[in-house]
Amino acid sequence: MINHYIKLETFAQTAYHKCECCSRVRDIYFRANIYDADTAKMLVGSFELCKECGQNFGTILNQETSTESVVTDFSFDN
Repeated sequence: MINHYIKLETFAQTAYHKCECCSRVRDIYFRANIYDADTAKMLVGSFELCKECGQNFGTILNQETSTESVVTDFSFDN
């Protein structure tokens, strides 16, 4: 199964640079980590993806992709 070898991770904060899939300069939301084919444990490479490319990869890999973050603990106190 391909999901063991390619895993999408969402960044906590976006960075503005070139998407390694579509080559457009955009906010980067995701990193696709590529793991060793023999063990699926060792990281052998990765590439960074914009929102559209990352969501497309998520659909292809049947992995949930979300770019929303919900603040559950907020206080005005220091």
